[in-house]
Amino acid sequence: MKGIIFDLKRFAVHDGGGLRSTLFLKGCPLHCPWCQNPEGMDSHPALWYSPNDCLSCGTCVAACPGQALTLKERIHVEHSKCTLCGTCEDVCPGSALQRMGAEVTAREAAEMLLRDSVFFGEDGGVTLSGGEVLMQWEFAAEILRLCREQGADTAIETCLLAPKAAIQAMLPVTNQFLIDIKYLDPALHREILGADNRRILENYEFLVDQGAKVLVRTPLIPGYTATEENIRSIARYIKSIDEKGKYELLNFNPLCRSKYAAMEKKYPVEGKAFSEEEMERFYGILKEEGILYIIKE
Repeated sequence: MKGIIFDLKRFAVHDGGGLRSTLFLKGCPLHCPWCQNPEGMDSHPALWYSPNDCLSCGTCVAACPGQALTLKERIHVEHSKCTLCGTCEDVCPGSALQRMGAEVTAREAAEMLLRDSVFFGEDGGVTLSGGEVLMQWEFAAEILRLCREQGADTAIETCLLAPKAAIQAMLPVTNQFLIDIKYLDPALHREILGADNRRILENYEFLVDQGAKVLVRTPLIPGYTATEENIRSIARYIKSIDEKGKYELLNFNPLCRSKYAAMEKKYPVEGKAFSEEEMERFYGILKEEGILYIIKE
């Protein structure tokens, strides 16, 4: 079985317990304006350009057989003409161009993840992230099955917007579910993220009912999710579903702005990461709502 991946992060410490290897799968059903991995939103491989590495030499433009590249103040990629032949990537002296997304088999993916298994220890393991893992759930389940056969702890990062069959397939092969609940209000979820959250909440409740190890996380995004009303409503919901539910607030990370610049898109989020004092105010809301297990970064 094959799937599309776009990155591998080794020695990760925020993608589940302990030291982990995290593999990123392409494609996502949501359209979060603040997405930290916009290169993973589309399901298909694409040419990625890094302006910071570009020497503005024009070598790639001259070499491109499909005339998909032009040089003005930067390289512009006309994706409809790009065949991903790799010529520009091969000739670029600054390594500013690369194919984002590669097709691999589940066994190849598992081997990549297990390469550093000697460092996992008792708490570490492998994590699948994205994009959205469950966009390729059969591929993901096979990867985790192979990793579990080798004794690795397994985790997925997911928004849970997937059919129930996907959740059922992941249950036997996944030790930890790190799930995002970004909005509880269905109208806001539809308006801002482009999809209803009913299935997400149903899948969360199913996981809890099945006794799965679940950590709910909410990214704190200025101007979007980082409001008292939103955090309080999610905390109340978690408490109503799982008395001992774990909840983590993820501080805003503005470093992804450079990725949007590379895509010639404006990043819509202003502001910076929240201060320690501001984070404590958010944690105070969780305590007020009776969350017993507050996970801090």
